[in-house]
Amino acid sequence: MSRPTATESLAFDAVREWAFAARRIAEEHAEAGIQATTKDGPFDLLTPADQAIERYLREEIRQRFPGHGFVGEEGGDEAGQDGWQWVVDPIDGTLNYATGLAGAASSIALVRDGDPVVGAIADFSSGFVYRSRSGLGGILRSDGSSEIDCRPMVSAAGSARLFVEWGWEGLDPVMVATIQALSAVRTRVLRIMGGAAYALLSVALHGGSFLGIGLRMWDVAAGIVLAREAGREVRLRQETAAIHVLAGSEADVRDLAPLIERFGSKRVVAV
Repeated sequence: MSRPTATESLAFDAVREWAFAARRIAEEHAEAGIQATTKDGPFDLLTPADQAIERYLREEIRQRFPGHGFVGEEGGDEAGQDGWQWVVDPIDGTLNYATGLAGAASSIALVRDGDPVVGAIADFSSGFVYRSRSGLGGILRSDGSSEIDCRPMVSAAGSARLFVEWGWEGLDPVMVATIQALSAVRTRVLRIMGGAAYALLSVALHGGSFLGIGLRMWDVAAGIVLAREAGREVRLRQETAAIHVLAGSEADVRDLAPLIERFGSKRVVAV
């Protein structure tokens, strides 16, 4: 386990508090009744909870980490200093959240010089917050009153899971072709969660692999930290407007890499 910088230590403590606050805000809005609006398409939703969580996180970061940059899905970018930048998805899986499905989460990450180094994911379904940092070599799970070292476990069934996420919602030929191509790699159990953070968390905790096409950093930054510290191999490819992510065992990443080459540039402009 490597020694974190002072900034990373402070951030690691802060993300636990913030993740529970994000979950609480989401619950309060859900109890009041979710009123969703659309952004770029009929299934690309925005709720008041998305906006409220991002406003909260932006203000907390300004106060505790002045000079740090900020990238949020809903409110745009703020430039930072010395390579530090916070990357936030207030609700990853907004369609799940707005329609009462599992798979919604809040994703909070600190990035240094483009590399995610601290991450926390608040799982709205379980109520747990999972967090890690670069060099920790594991994942901590909190329920608000206590925290445990959450040892990742991989069963044969877990290893067979393949989570696939795209950076757009509507079913289209790229999605269909990707799924068809997967059948030629090797037998897997396909899962589409509708939330990259939740899917990466599942891979970190229980194994399997992840293929993300046309995503943005806020979708995956926290999940990347957790997956890496759980011992998964993670590979990113940067396009002009999006990133593509692979996570899993070395063999999984090697087998899935050609699909990034084949489909990665097909829809990045639509992200």
